[in-house]
Amino acid sequence: MPWYTLDEALNCPQVPRKWIDEIVIGEAELSKFILDSCMKFARTRGKPCMLALDGYLGVDWKKILSNLKQKGASLGIKVVFIDISSCYRAEVEIEKMVEHCLNRDPYFGYIYKGKLSDFFNPERTNSLRAELEAAKGKPRLTAVICYGVGATISTLSSQCDIVAYFDVTRQTIVGQLEKKQVMPLGCKGGGLSARKPFKRFSYVDQIILNKHKKRVLTQIDWYVDANNASCPKLLPRAIYDGILAAVSKYPFRLKPVYIPGVWGGQYLKQLRKLPSEMVNCAFCLEIIPQTQAIRIAIGRDELEMPFYNLLWNQPIGILGRKSFEKFGYYFPITANYDDTSQGGNLAIQVHPNGKYLREQFNERMRRDESYYLVKAWDGAKTYHGLKNDADLEELRRLSIEAEKEGIPFDHDKYVNSWPSDPGDLFLIPAGTVHASGANQLVLEIDSDPSWGRQEYTFHIYDYLRKDLDGSLRAIHIDHSFAVIRPYRRRSWVGKHLKQKPRLLRKGTGWAEYRLSDNQAMYYRTQRLEFEKEIKCATEGKFHLLVLVEGESVLVYSAKYPERQYTIKFTEGLIIPACVGKYVVINKGKNSCKVTKSFIK
Repeated sequence: MPWYTLDEALNCPQVPRKWIDEIVIGEAELSKFILDSCMKFARTRGKPCMLALDGYLGVDWKKILSNLKQKGASLGIKVVFIDISSCYRAEVEIEKMVEHCLNRDPYFGYIYKGKLSDFFNPERTNSLRAELEAAKGKPRLTAVICYGVGATISTLSSQCDIVAYFDVTRQTIVGQLEKKQVMPLGCKGGGLSARKPFKRFSYVDQIILNKHKKRVLTQIDWYVDANNASCPKLLPRAIYDGILAAVSKYPFRLKPVYIPGVWGGQYLKQLRKLPSEMVNCAFCLEIIPQTQAIRIAIGRDELEMPFYNLLWNQPIGILGRKSFEKFGYYFPITANYDDTSQGGNLAIQVHPNGKYLREQFNERMRRDESYYLVKAWDGAKTYHGLKNDADLEELRRLSIEAEKEGIPFDHDKYVNSWPSDPGDLFLIPAGTVHASGANQLVLEIDSDPSWGRQEYTFHIYDYLRKDLDGSLRAIHIDHSFAVIRPYRRRSWVGKHLKQKPRLLRKGTGWAEYRLSDNQAMYYRTQRLEFEKEIKCATEGKFHLLVLVEGESVLVYSAKYPERQYTIKFTEGLIIPACVGKYVVINKGKNSCKVTKSFIK
């Protein structure tokens, strides 16, 4: 399914003008800067410069190299270029290494446990190391430029005089994978990885590339935003670190991603003015840090990079010490929209607990979620738990018949539902059968390890629907019935998972309510209700804010009011733990409601 984005969610931290002046923008300017740096090094040190141009999958190395070679020829300097992919193992070897990650399950994968160096042939790498060592003695040589994914693997890193990292966002890669403009690492032919490129990237390449990038970003001299191959942007290391440190002290917003789907609705498409070619908007990824990018204004230009670059650089400031000690470099709460306005029901589904995810897929977290009803139109309802008298074995039999023989059945006989009203919150800890019904806009607030991979939503019944590509929607009988908690039926769910708001504090024109309190779920959601303003404090924990009623709000640091961000209705914001006390100001005419989520 195609992903859509708009040029929105621009973050504008205050940074020194001299930082902006040191950023190199444009392909010709980039090539000149790189080669000038190499010549300066060679003249000063009396030996060739060993330059590593490392980067992520999806970088347009062909264009980069073409520009460097043309510029080198015009300057009359001698440069040797080495493609690090020449050191990769043979494709058949790589396929054998990753086969178990792709073949264990027809729908889901298994996270690869290794590292990028596994993909390299040790003999070729050692030979290249010796070649680089010998090149140091060639006085007429200006530079040896080793380029490509893995150019700074540990066996070669000691040879590098200058290291640059060329980066792209997940949105860029997904688009390239869909169009087959890029293939998984080391994949050239028609093997399993070529047939399942997204699955291979999600469970293997993304894992090892992120491990590698996280290490390299601590060693770089330059960072390059390479999303637009025609207009790359190079930042010296100190500027890169400085900009990220500045952003981490502000409330900030991630760049939303919009995805159509068979049950998708029209409300967000109209509200957000999404492209006309989108048939609908089923998902809006509002705060899914594992997947989204962050846009940062730099003078009249901007940077776009994966959010995790920011998190790796400033983990304590963003997460807070408690969250970092518990979850490490992992952002543990997500928020996205399910839009079914003028659409259909989501599949009857269930999510797995942490033990099941670890054993089956090598995932580290559990999958809990909650539905907050933002909008509900005529007839809207939310599926939540089993009916009190539901026969689980009969439900399993009918689900199998539906999948195997195409026989529909009345799911309402087995699955409980409640009428939906705006402001309702349904808690859905792992093992609870559920689904959003048609004609509503649901804000999902989750603990979800899977975005960026196949989402761990196990379908029990999907009304025999075909997806937008014409294929029959997947059903996951074995997974579903392995994780269902049979006791979560209407009576139990109504008592424990459909909770009434509880007043926490109030003042003139404002109040804060607790919406959720469940022992199994490690995060909590509260609601801010106010006419003009309300004051809050992070107390060492990051907050996720979403404006669920009202026109717009301004959020700013109480200590540094210039550190601010304005969001409109339905938009979400991350408040870093380091912000401390902050203020939320109503910028519209009517009163506001804002959900606030944080770890317990």
